[in-house]
Amino acid sequence: MRCQVPVLFLVFNRPRHTQVVLERIRQARPPKIYIHCDGARAQVPGETEKVAEVRAILEKGIDWDCDMKTLYRTENKGLREGVFDALNWFFKNEPCGIVLEDDCVPDLSFFPFCEQLLQHYADDPQIMHIGCSNLAEEQTIGLEESYVFSRFSFVWGWAGWRRAWEKMSLGLNGLTEFERSGKINQLVANPKAQAYMLDKFHATQDRKNNSWAYAWFYSILKNNGLCIVPKVNLVQNVGVGEEGATNTTGRNERARRGTNSIQFPLVHPQKRQPNPHLEQQFFYLTQKSKLRLWIWHFLKAIGLR
Repeated sequence: MRCQVPVLFLVFNRPRHTQVVLERIRQARPPKIYIHCDGARAQVPGETEKVAEVRAILEKGIDWDCDMKTLYRTENKGLREGVFDALNWFFKNEPCGIVLEDDCVPDLSFFPFCEQLLQHYADDPQIMHIGCSNLAEEQTIGLEESYVFSRFSFVWGWAGWRRAWEKMSLGLNGLTEFERSGKINQLVANPKAQAYMLDKFHATQDRKNNSWAYAWFYSILKNNGLCIVPKVNLVQNVGVGEEGATNTTGRNERARRGTNSIQFPLVHPQKRQPNPHLEQQFFYLTQKSKLRLWIWHFLKAIGLR
């Protein structure tokens, strides 16, 4: 069945990855597709040619009947401002939609899953994000419900609403008050994990990293929002650790987990309260493992981090 929601496709300098994800989008045939492609960095040899190749793939590959809009940069905006501006552009034009990056390959059931939940929670301000990767699949695959509620906003293939994105604060406004309020305690029980997340938020605010995703994560927590996570992994990140990856460095085979298909009709959860044990597992699998968290905390305590 053809996808009925618009898609924002974020691409840059990886022709092979772009081709793979575009083919999956092509199978879904969304009625509208928005393309954001950042400009090449002059100091990176060969990047101008790669960006041109990516754009040529898009112009040739989008061959179904759809409304195609492009935002092709002539200069490099970078990850933080580039993606933020692209999402502003997308949600200015659409009340809701799907967001895919060039290395996030979705299962075909990803599209109707997002479409149905975008409609189901369209007017529910507490639900702010539909994140379709699930690295803790072993712990959720046996659930009767089709998805769980979480405070973690996974962005390897996601969907959302303009009403939620309007609460995005790229500068993490109010972070000091947020820290004093103790709201971080709602995320995970482990004090070391809480300290790590606050450290990440402060680093993002101080522009010590190039992340828009931590700003979005913070914005959801600040506004007491909830996220949806499917009980099976619907998106495979094929770019983890590769040259050109935006926010994943090093080899992480768990992050490359393959996809499964979600079954329909969807079974909606009766309760919204996130499962504390599962939230802690989401942290260990997507932020820091238990051992790496302990090392981070030790180095922080002695002033080496």
